[in-house]
Amino acid sequence: MKTKSILLISLACNIIFLITCFYIFRDKWIQKIVAMQGDAKIVMFGNSLTAQGKWVELLGRTDVLNSGFPGLCTYHFVSLLQPHVIDKHPSVCFVEAGINDITVGVSQEKIQQNYQVILETILKNGITPVVTLTLYEQNDPESKREVIQLNEFLITYCQKNKIEYLDLNQYLSDSTGLKPEFARDKTHLNTAAYEIWAEEADKVLKRMKL
Repeated sequence: MKTKSILLISLACNIIFLITCFYIFRDKWIQKIVAMQGDAKIVMFGNSLTAQGKWVELLGRTDVLNSGFPGLCTYHFVSLLQPHVIDKHPSVCFVEAGINDITVGVSQEKIQQNYQVILETILKNGITPVVTLTLYEQNDPESKREVIQLNEFLITYCQKNKIEYLDLNQYLSDSTGLKPEFARDKTHLNTAAYEIWAEEADKVLKRMKL
């Protein structure tokens, strides 16, 4: 009896361990499956802000692929577009970029040119782009001025080309930039911020009936 009890306890512990592992790593596992099967309806394309989002969990669906690349700029995304978006044949691609360009001193003209190439390429391939406007950083007036200028371009471009865009700054920021209650550091977001991002993305997807 004692041996049987020990075995049952051990089995229960193993089951709990496996369930815990699945809960912690489910987003990554599902991402691998989606990437292998190539059946993603939605691609999240962007820098570390996109990469750090657990989009399967946040959006409550398993047909979303996280194509986020930490540290990269818009000129990197131009070359990554074909293998990580176009070749995946999604219905929708959420695009988020720009802050790394601003940090390393890429000119507004070049950032805007790159962004235009990205969006035009997505459209030409029958994919619907959705732009997430560039987010402010904490307490960095110079960065904020650059972000405002870039976002003004993006809003004008999106309105002209009937492209949906998400303005998260209205929820996550104040006059000083990214609010502390939504920040993990100067630039990156915490769970509360990602939940707001997902809510706004989900509204767009519902309008698209996806």
